[in-house]
Amino acid sequence: MKSNKLFWNKKGRILEPNKKGFTHCSHPTVTHFKNNIFLIAFTQRDENKRSNIFMAYIEVNDMQIEIISEPKLVLKPGDYGHFDSDGAISSSFVKHKDKTYLYYVGWQNLPPALWTGNTGRVVVDLENLSLKKEFAGPVFSMDKNNPIFAAATGFYIDKNEVWHTWYLSGLKWENIKNEWKLRYAIFHATSTDGIDWNSDKEQCIPFLDDKEYAFGRPSVIKDDDYFHMWYGHREVNGIDKYRMGYSKSKDGLSWLRDDKNSGITVSEKGWDSEMICYPFVFSHNGSKFMLYNGNDYGLTGFGYAVQEII
Repeated sequence: MKSNKLFWNKKGRILEPNKKGFTHCSHPTVTHFKNNIFLIAFTQRDENKRSNIFMAYIEVNDMQIEIISEPKLVLKPGDYGHFDSDGAISSSFVKHKDKTYLYYVGWQNLPPALWTGNTGRVVVDLENLSLKKEFAGPVFSMDKNNPIFAAATGFYIDKNEVWHTWYLSGLKWENIKNEWKLRYAIFHATSTDGIDWNSDKEQCIPFLDDKEYAFGRPSVIKDDDYFHMWYGHREVNGIDKYRMGYSKSKDGLSWLRDDKNSGITVSEKGWDSEMICYPFVFSHNGSKFMLYNGNDYGLTGFGYAVQEII
């Protein structure tokens, strides 16, 4: 008898780093272009360890995903002193009316060995694989409620034209055994235009215990009567490497944490055997797909899985 339990059937890697002068392929996100063609954005690190955003076309057909165009560098780090001067990390596409936007996280390194990351937005040209910055600064960043950073990753626009984001906010830097560790969590914010945001003060997903200290890139979809969220989280059972978590919600505000039903974990061996993180979930032709990273935060590239029932 079937249990009707959902799980993610891993299909393999889509892309691993192979471009001269760049390492990593991380934080993949897609938006529909036409028919079975999607636009994918992802992040690679240059020789100075700064993140750069690339885009390409992919084909999603018969449960298979394949890159069908040469990846194109579309967004470099910003000017000195700007919020994205040390890197730009792909976050999520959002379509609204006749425009497509890409939200991204601008990175800044801070002494001593600290960092901050705040949210920018660019307009996407789907036909020409290009981006145009709307603003020199971030659209969502550290403020009175987010003292360290505000990195928006999951988005949803409701029937009343209210924009929702589930974002990462830094809570506290701690120096443990001469190593800096940042505690950060998932929060929720709303907007009427996707530019100016009002953030909630309460954490969306509680920490499991005092050992767990970080969540990575929440991805949110709405399906039937529920919102579903997947995210990386650490430290778990003494393992300080990302594992996949899952929560669901009726309203997108109050969440039931249910990590054991994330449906996906590390493999026994290979490119995603040590870590699994940075999920992005989307639907096409009645199927759900998850893009995700494996070992070393994307050093081994990114792959995908298809949701199935057992």
